[in-house]
Amino acid sequence: MEFKLKSSNRCEQHLLARLLKTWKTFVNELPINFDAENSIEQLKEFGCYHFDQFKIFGSNLIKQTEFQKASRLEDGMNSPGILWDRLTILNCKLLFTSPESIHHKPELHRNLGDVNLELQSVLSALAESRPARSILLAKEATSRQSTILPLENSLWDLQQSNIAMWINQDLLYTVNVDDVDPKRLRNYIKFFSVSNRIRNISIENIEIYYSTIMQRR
Repeated sequence: MEFKLKSSNRCEQHLLARLLKTWKTFVNELPINFDAENSIEQLKEFGCYHFDQFKIFGSNLIKQTEFQKASRLEDGMNSPGILWDRLTILNCKLLFTSPESIHHKPELHRNLGDVNLELQSVLSALAESRPARSILLAKEATSRQSTILPLENSLWDLQQSNIAMWINQDLLYTVNVDDVDPKRLRNYIKFFSVSNRIRNISIENIEIYYSTIMQRR
């Protein structure tokens, strides 16, 4: 008889922890005063190289998980896709601002609160979440996904895109915008547009995945 985890919450905790552990390797290898443009290229290479390992881990874990059945849909902002977005951003916060991070800057990162408590709070909300009635981030015209992407694929894309945006936003906190070369600003805007689109599509795919699996079982 195939073993099934009693709650999807344990599965989600393991997936989040694995994302943090994997990307911690990349973040710790960045120079303390990293250059955003070069770092983004390194991030892409790292993502391509390590994705297969995470996919195998996630796929095996999800197969062992019995997701709850949802009787109602979520009308607010506590749907699975939105909550996973918060969780992967909190992972970024841990990786770049916690006192244990090599990128921690006391002058910038004090009074940020206990990120681990924030993570536990959002994970608890995810355990009680229901599929979204509608996608809430559709500020742009995106084609509705016609296939159900594996959850592990969407989580990887979401975490990578949020790390990429975190890295590039360092520009906003370290320099005076009036002093930045116009080409650098144009590149930043272009980059943010692409990365945010990947993020929004990943959130949508997560919503679709949960909606399907929670109403099917």
